[in-house]
Amino acid sequence: MIKVVYTYRTKTEDLSELMEKFARSALPQFDSQPNNLKIEMSRRDEGRDTYIRLDIYYNCIEDYQVRNRQERSWPQWQEIWFNPDNKHTEVSVEVYEVLHTG
Repeated sequence: MIKVVYTYRTKTEDLSELMEKFARSALPQFDSQPNNLKIEMSRRDEGRDTYIRLDIYYNCIEDYQVRNRQERSWPQWQEIWFNPDNKHTEVSVEVYEVLHTG
């Protein structure tokens, strides 16, 4: 299993707009296989900025890569995340192998 950690930064005043982007991304039109196993979201405020971290779990790196290629091929996805008026910054994308202990 892998965990992909996306970190976004936005002005706190623009947070509702970023959250709307996440909600639009979860619409049924974007359902496909392979899909993630689960998503966890967390928030950190720093001055006038808010950081949102998405931890998205996949069975394997190949599933993540296929899903990522699918997302990048959808014009509606491009409009949500990569339009020129986007006020939010994708700070980083990190991929981790999940280690099971115990």
